[in-house]
Amino acid sequence: MKSLAQILSTSILALLILVSVAGATQIILQSLDQMGDNATAVVRGKVAAVRSFWNDTHTKIFTETTIAVDETFKGQPGEAVRVVQLGGTVDNIRVTAHGALMWKQGEEILLFLEDYTPGLYQVAGFSQGKFQIERDSRTGEVYVMRPTLSGAEIIGGSGEKSSAGEFQKMPLEKFMEEALGEGTSIRKNQ
Repeated sequence: MKSLAQILSTSILALLILVSVAGATQIILQSLDQMGDNATAVVRGKVAAVRSFWNDTHTKIFTETTIAVDETFKGQPGEAVRVVQLGGTVDNIRVTAHGALMWKQGEEILLFLEDYTPGLYQVAGFSQGKFQIERDSRTGEVYVMRPTLSGAEIIGGSGEKSSAGEFQKMPLEKFMEEALGEGTSIRKNQ
């Protein structure tokens, strides 16, 4: 007969395995043109500030990121946008949403945004709508890179699962034509 300690150890191990499997986030894959169609705003800019806070009932932690907008490709977001997502660290308490975005002050990014509440946006497609910007050091040409979604699995329209992978480096102009169509107008903030 198994001892109580063996049964308890086996049960705890099984529970840990189930919890680790349940930690994955599933995202319905959106093409660039789908994100472009669904987004209420598309902007390029730099992360100006990142702060985490409790909700009004002190039951959830959110992170708000402020983006200083350099260019607007769609919508009327203004000179800055505020993006909110679940998770963050407040009062030495950390809440993690698997697949949530990481933000670094000063990083240059391209965002496809959806309305969250008045004055706040969320990134389109959970995390799919955030793209890193890289510049060619010789020519200054702007390129778009898609980030790896840590801890996320992407499910395509066929229902097949794949791990999130890196996106091909693409010139910004070509990328925006694919997302929003040819002749996309750009409004620069001065």
